[in-house]
Amino acid sequence: MAVRHTTPPFLLIFVAVICAIVALFECHQVYSQQIGLPATKYNARVTSPVWRITPSRRCTSMSARRKKMVDVLLKEDVKGSGKKGDITAVKPGFWRNYLLPNGIATQPTAEYMEQLRVEEEMKIAEAKAAKDTALKLRDGLQMLSFTIRMKAQDDGKLYGGVRSQDIVDAVKAQTGTELDPKTIDLPSNMDKLDTYNVRVNLHPEVTASFPVSIQRGK
Repeated sequence: MAVRHTTPPFLLIFVAVICAIVALFECHQVYSQQIGLPATKYNARVTSPVWRITPSRRCTSMSARRKKMVDVLLKEDVKGSGKKGDITAVKPGFWRNYLLPNGIATQPTAEYMEQLRVEEEMKIAEAKAAKDTALKLRDGLQMLSFTIRMKAQDDGKLYGGVRSQDIVDAVKAQTGTELDPKTIDLPSNMDKLDTYNVRVNLHPEVTASFPVSIQRGK
């Protein structure tokens, strides 16, 4: 008669538990890789903490650089920095080695700001006076007419062209005012005996015009 051997129930339970643990472990590894969980002793993944600290370090570095800038007041125009009278931030080395020793900039003190204000008021007053003088001269010139005598052919054609200096001489002889030849605009067809309207630029904002009669003479 054969003898049957049976496996103890507790051994079957133990084997089933082991199999379940192995299966859970394998599932954990696959799931961790898919969703990117932090590394564990079961799921060793090399990660670097640099990305977490770099932004804060960068911000700190930029803030430190800003603190190293120096506020200066420019005494004249500086390419890339600003215009005269501007208060701008520059690097300490640029201020110490170039702007300061060359007298191009200074610290924005109340005294210097007041000096700039006074200078600006003087410039405005001078510009207004120059314009007022030009306006008065314009009004006087436009009330007059001038005559220039030149050699001409029988048909009235001039032997020589009229020059800006001829206009200057005519105005000075009649009024005592000497104009700058460079400010006079002559008509392009001023080449025969006739009367022409001549323009003169007395100021960037003031232009005068007056008649000039070219007559036979000399």
